[in-house]
Amino acid sequence: MTAIWNNFDNGSHKLEYYADVITKLGASTASSSSEIAEGISKFAAVADTVGLSYDKAAASVATVVAETRQSADVVGTAFKTMFARVEGLNLGKTLEDGVTLNKYSSALETVGINILDSNKKLKDMDTILDELGNKWNSIDKS
Repeated sequence: MTAIWNNFDNGSHKLEYYADVITKLGASTASSSSEIAEGISKFAAVADTVGLSYDKAAASVATVVAETRQSADVVGTAFKTMFARVEGLNLGKTLEDGVTLNKYSSALETVGINILDSNKKLKDMDTILDELGNKWNSIDKS
């Protein structure tokens, strides 16, 4: 809870709010409150830099843990890696495998998601995830 509080608190919620969200998600999914908290703690520090809200972070961890039954450590570390890569790409880096933000952007454009706004700035991760979620059922495996 300390990592969550330190990284997501903006003065608009009490600590109980963060605990309540985790408890509710744990009760409604096949994941536990402790798994959700552990998963979030792995990537909480990078979440704000990519525009990921606490609610989306908690829901993402709960969903992936519940669906895959991977450990919270594995899920949280995967999110940390993914968000850190996106943030690095946003800052103009080219990854060791030659991936650039343009390659990520192009890949998501094939399913109708534009990760850049009209000013060519990276959209908040909340927005990207919402747009992807809205299209998820229309994406095929090919």
